[in-house]
Formats: sequence, structure tokens, C-alpha cells
Amino acid sequence: MTQRGNHQRRGNLKRELLNKCCLGLFTALVLVSLLGCNSSRKASASTDADTSSSDSGTQLDVMCIGDRINNPPESFHYSYKYSDASNSVAQEADITPQAMDITVTDGSGTHKYHGVRSDEGNWGRAVLDLSSLNNAAMAARLSSLNGTSSLTSKGPENINGYSTTKYAIDTTSANAKDKQTYHALFGNSYAQGTLWAPADGCAVKLVLDEGLQQQDGSIKKVHYEMARIKK
Repeated sequence: MTQRGNHQRRGNLKRELLNKCCLGLFTALVLVSLLGCNSSRKASASTDADTSSSDSGTQLDVMCIGDRINNPPESFHYSYKYSDASNSVAQEADITPQAMDITVTDGSGTHKYHGVRSDEGNWGRAVLDLSSLNNAAMAARLSSLNGTSSLTSKGPENINGYSTTKYAIDTTSANAKDKQTYHALFGNSYAQGTLWAPADGCAVKLVLDEGLQQQDGSIKKVHYEMARIKK
């Protein structure tokens, strides 16, 4: 194959990856927009004892990790694991402001990639290598829990090189109104886990189990683990 043909193939692959990534981000952003509208309606409604919670002002963020990867402010190790009944993905990356070394293991095997910040195309492919549609959708669902009784502070804890607050996540133990809101958005789905975040709210560790209602009414069980560790 000619050099021109190789460039064309790489260009087509890059466009395909960008389209997939944009689709995932678009889906997540639409969901976040809907969640924002719902939150506004909730805030404007009359309050009662059932809607209050000790962590009503909590604002936690998982989507921010994508920005930390694309524009790393410091050196850190990133890990992400996803599993369900038929699939699993594991990502590991050592990231600095200048470069990243990635290892991804999934159903197709294991591959490695080296990204260099000074090469825009190379860096973009590295960032895409760490993208995940499942991750984007999960992050959007977690955004719906901000300011609700599904989040409970468990106090300060130093972890992964950061001073954080530990939060328990449990949509099944939320108050009646928060349960109703979550059900309106996601049906009989549920989320249970633990998240650690510093003062800026950007998660440094997450362990999460979700049950996701499918179109046929069944519940798909999925497991996530995510961490960024300061180096």
C-alpha cells in the first residue's frame, strides 16, 4: 500500500474514533442537560422535611477526569475497570503533562500506546484510547445524584495522594422524593458504591455497582472501578 493510502486509512480511523467519542459525549451531555432541568424544577418546588439531606450541597464530578487526561495539570497514574456479565475492560495509564503510556485490555486482547503532547494527532489518539461510552454514560448518571440524599459524607480520608472526603452512594436508601426523581430518569435502575473527592469535587477514586434497567425490563448489573493516583 502506498504512503498516501496509509495516511488515508489513518485519517479514516481517526474520524471514526472521533465520531464514536463525540456520540458518547453528546449522549452524556444531553442526559446532563435533562438532569439540570430536573434539578431546577426540584429547586423551585416547595420544600418539606422529606426533601432535605445533610449533603444537599454536594457536587461530585467524574466527567472531569477526561479533562485531567487531555490537559494533565500534574503527573498521575490512571486506572479504569468495567465489567458486566459478558464484557470487561481494563485501562492503565501513566500520564504526565508531556506524555502518556497506556495499556488497554479487553475482549480483543491487550494493546499499548505511547502518546506525546507535542504531537497533537498522536496525543488525540491517546486520549481517545482511554475514552469509554460506558464511562461517559455512568458519569452522567452520577451527576443526577448531586445535591440528593443518595450521597452521604463519611468524613475526610487521605487517599491516592490527595486529601479527600469519602462519600457513600446509594440510590436505594435515598428519601422518597429523590427515589421518585431517579426512577423517573432511569426506571428501576440503581447505583451503590463509594467515591472519594478533594475540595474541587473531581473524583480521585470510585468503586461503583449499578443495576441498569433494560428495554425488556431486565436489570443489567455492571461494575466500575476508577482511580487517579498522584505521582
